Amino acid sequence: MAGQIGARPDWATWFQKLGAVMSHYPVVGQGDEALRLVVSSPTGQYVTWMIAAGSLGNDPDLINSDPIEEGSQFATWHTPRKRMGDSSFRATPNPNLVKFEHPGSTQIDRHRHPVRRLPDGTPADRGGAPPKHDLLDRLRNLPGLRKAPHLWWARHCISPVVVIGDGRQYLQGQRQELLEKVPEWFSDPVRTLLSEESGQTGRPDRMYFHPFMVLSPQSGDSRSWLRAMKPRIVIVTSWTAYRRCHPSLFAGSPHVIITNRRVPSSLKAASTLEFDTAAQDWSQGVPPPPGVHVKLFHHHVGKDMGDTADDDESDWEL
Repeated sequence: MAGQIGARPDWATWFQKLGAVMSHYPVVGQGDEALRLVVSSPTGQYVTWMIAAGSLGNDPDLINSDPIEEGSQFATWHTPRKRMGDSSFRATPNPNLVKFEHPGSTQIDRHRHPVRRLPDGTPADRGGAPPKHDLLDRLRNLPGLRKAPHLWWARHCISPVVVIGDGRQYLQGQRQELLEKVPEWFSDPVRTLLSEESGQTGRPDRMYFHPFMVLSPQSGDSRSWLRAMKPRIVIVTSWTAYRRCHPSLFAGSPHVIITNRRVPSSLKAASTLEFDTAAQDWSQGVPPPPGVHVKLFHHHVGKDMGDTADDDESDWEL
């Protein structure tokens, strides 16, 4: 590691820049082409969380990603419950305000309150856990967040970073190790977002309740509602994991697929991909460090063809 002890190395900075660039690409709809970036690295260790950190360092582009329509279900911050949850709304005499359907709830400004419409079939009464007791206090100490840290938090939750891979407990362990050993590698807001862990970020039915999720490749096989959700970026920890995902799982979101040059299957996969001209343009803006190679292709977002198997998420590990 160059520089002072604990200084963020160049490779980690590059992967954070990659995450920042990729999280600005739009989530596209059916019939469009979604970006897929394949990154070959000497090792995948810690790379996942560097990309995630770069993505989380960007505020989501939209506060209200979906218009509030009466009768529809939305994921949002519920102030009386002090947590993310699902809700419907009803109109009030003031056209700029709506009211939660839940008894005893308050009115919200439809133009400021972050909401995300839920796909049809999303399980009812998903519940959700409040952030750790000190998290909102930590957010209040960040610049510009003293008055409404919960709304900033909600914006990240309804536009999460999703990690897909095997060994989810191992992946979570890498995240915790980085936060404990090299916290200075992350900005204060990113460190706060990554430190949130309620034990539910591995559960598919908690999507839109947390700023990041860690899911298995099979998580969308029998969940059409999950496949239709819209994370800001998907990070897949291997080419084989990517190939095992349902083709419609988060299909419109930009993906980064990490491959390890020392794994024969990754080398074979990389050989089947041709450089897209856009990949060369992209890499000029963020030139990779020595030993890291980038290829780009586009995934056509087609119609969801239905469930493929009965996935098993009983071992959430968290």
